[in-house]
Amino acid sequence: MRIKKCAVFLLILILVLSGCAINNKTFGTRNKAFEEGQQLIQSGQLELGLIRLEQAAEEEPNNKEIRAVLMRQRDAVLGQLLADANNTRLSGDLDLAEEKYYRILDLFPRNERAQTGLDEINRNRQHIASVEYAQQLLALDDLDGAENAVRAVLQENSMQPQAREFLKTLNKRIARAESMDLTLETAFKKPLSMEFKDTELKSVFEIMSRTAGVNFVFDKDVRQDTKVSVFVRDNTVEDILKLLLMTNQLAYTRLNDNSLMIYPNTPAKQKEYQELVVRSFPVAYGDVKQMVAMVRGLVKAKDIYVNEQLNLFIMRDTLEAIRMVEKLVSLNDLPEPEVMLEVMILTVNRENNFLLGPRFPQSTTFSFVPGVGPAGIEGNAAAGIVKLSEINRSGFPNLRNFTIANQVVVDFMHNLSMGDVLANPRVRVKNREAAKFHIGTRQPIFSASVAGGGISNVVTSTPTFIDVGTKLDIEPIIGLSNEVSMKVQLEVSSIVGEVEGPASAGGTGPKAPIITTTNAETLLTLKDGETEVLAGLLEDNESRSVSGLAGLINIPGLDRLTSGQKVDRIKREVILLITPRIIRNISQQTNLESEFHFGTSNEPGKLPVRIRKTSAGALAMAPVGAGGRGGASLLSRGAQALSADRSEISPNPFAQQAAANGEPTLSIQAPSNITFDKEFAVRVRMVGARASVSGEAQVSYDTGMLELLNSDENSGTHTVKFGKDEPTGMAAQLRFKVITPNAGETEISVQSATGEDKESGESVEIALPTPATVKIQ
Repeated sequence: MRIKKCAVFLLILILVLSGCAINNKTFGTRNKAFEEGQQLIQSGQLELGLIRLEQAAEEEPNNKEIRAVLMRQRDAVLGQLLADANNTRLSGDLDLAEEKYYRILDLFPRNERAQTGLDEINRNRQHIASVEYAQQLLALDDLDGAENAVRAVLQENSMQPQAREFLKTLNKRIARAESMDLTLETAFKKPLSMEFKDTELKSVFEIMSRTAGVNFVFDKDVRQDTKVSVFVRDNTVEDILKLLLMTNQLAYTRLNDNSLMIYPNTPAKQKEYQELVVRSFPVAYGDVKQMVAMVRGLVKAKDIYVNEQLNLFIMRDTLEAIRMVEKLVSLNDLPEPEVMLEVMILTVNRENNFLLGPRFPQSTTFSFVPGVGPAGIEGNAAAGIVKLSEINRSGFPNLRNFTIANQVVVDFMHNLSMGDVLANPRVRVKNREAAKFHIGTRQPIFSASVAGGGISNVVTSTPTFIDVGTKLDIEPIIGLSNEVSMKVQLEVSSIVGEVEGPASAGGTGPKAPIITTTNAETLLTLKDGETEVLAGLLEDNESRSVSGLAGLINIPGLDRLTSGQKVDRIKREVILLITPRIIRNISQQTNLESEFHFGTSNEPGKLPVRIRKTSAGALAMAPVGAGGRGGASLLSRGAQALSADRSEISPNPFAQQAAANGEPTLSIQAPSNITFDKEFAVRVRMVGARASVSGEAQVSYDTGMLELLNSDENSGTHTVKFGKDEPTGMAAQLRFKVITPNAGETEISVQSATGEDKESGESVEIALPTPATVKIQ
């Protein structure tokens, strides 16, 4: 019966203890939607996980744990989705990035960062369209229009990849930085052969004006009676003109498409005629002061204003100098390289303590019975001084309080202790900037000062903190070859005990911690993603001690029985793993980007004077005719001097026809080949007309193959207007898109054109161009 009662009691006790047992879920929230939401987020199903967490919050609105987890997970999911969308946008996949931003807005409808990402995508698409338009202009040999279009993109986004790549291509086509040098249309592109010897400058310009149809206006200080000698064959008027101006210290400014003002190239005249441009240069990554110092040292800029608050500078100078500074700023204003340092620090501590054997008493104490023995012995005994002669005289029976300090103890102790400290920090750091880690505690050490005076002394304690734990300093230097050189300083410290300092009279001294330290300093170079292991920082200590009965511990056989042994082994090791991962680096520049024409020291950006290569004997001096003025001679005179039959094709072939017929003529230019779903530009231009003439033309196209992007109506005809009062002047730009996937040819033509002279009010007849044929591939 008693056994049954005991069994029942034990069963009840087990059930009670089981019910009172604490598990991981006793104090946690037991909500199915809450648990499922966390599991879904951990598995990568972010949207479903947030929906389940929001459901749990609605079921238990007063549960603070659910609301705290929901807010934390919302921030984590939002950050992860935004980072993914931004990386996709930067990689160039705009459509996928747009889908990801809309996915974020579905979860967070008013998120400004997602909306900003969509705005960036729209702006990037506009930039890409502008770059494609610039590519079409380049295909039509409109270098100035292409350069202006791509520079407009780079001014809004200096790191736009398509624009930067197109600018490299454009720089290969043009050998100059300015966009308004001698873009004076057809007249200055005509080839010309000239032979003059000791001829007045005025006569040379007069013959060039009559032959090429170019107007020259001279400043009053130009010496027109200067003698010049020129022997050139088959070179353009532009090249010959530059050669004449340079050799006679003259300069020019443009008046219109075929007129120039010639003036002496002196500082006074440059201030009077030379046009200046004002341009602001925002410095995105560098220091604006260093950038301005470079510009002033290289370009000798006229006027520069520095705005340190906005980190930009404003420059006023010639257009050539402005273009030169644009290149210099683009070469130097680059984002600093950055690297992600993945560090793992492992500290291993091992202690092995061994204590085995007997520990015998080391001393005994005793005293005499009061009143026994010679006089004065009580005082001596009380003073703790007893002579052996007194013991012999009084005998052992008179002793009292005979005690041994401690009893015999036999130790059988073996203690093993292990401690591992793991630190795994990750930090992003810029080039040549130090990254510092400290994982541990700051140990206070007090220093006391005593101020005397009055009834009692005043003690003041001041703490001094020292860092204890793991300290790591890394300074990376990122190279162009994707190698990272790092200066590494490692210090691992720990507190192992305390030591007592000097004490004042009647008191105890202050205690200070005993700190063990392991230091390492090195300089290493790693490739991107390479891991380096620094190990072998060991501390291995072993101490042994033996204690026992004097005289017996040295006797073999008795030493183990009469002595105890104590062995302490301490081993510490520090292991460091470093992995650099380059996030951003400077791309190595090509020779075309890093080396370009500068100009002269007085005129930065000025083009070198060149003439085209001619055949052998082309520069030979011709015999001087008797009727030649000052020895001047034009080959075969008149039309032979132009060498028209050997000229190159003009950028605008209808200009010569307009000059020959003396009437306004329309020209139409379009690419010869285009592919499906691509956009292209068609340029319609009126040449050979007076400035007072205005008109309009009807452009027709096939609506089954092309779509006009300039108008909402795709009717097959479109009206373009010309004139000085029109926004586009004497030219119009139409943009088409190929909408048929079938290969074939289509024509874009001008069906009719009307013109009127605004000054006289008379109608002007405009010649129609031949249709432009576009081949669809």
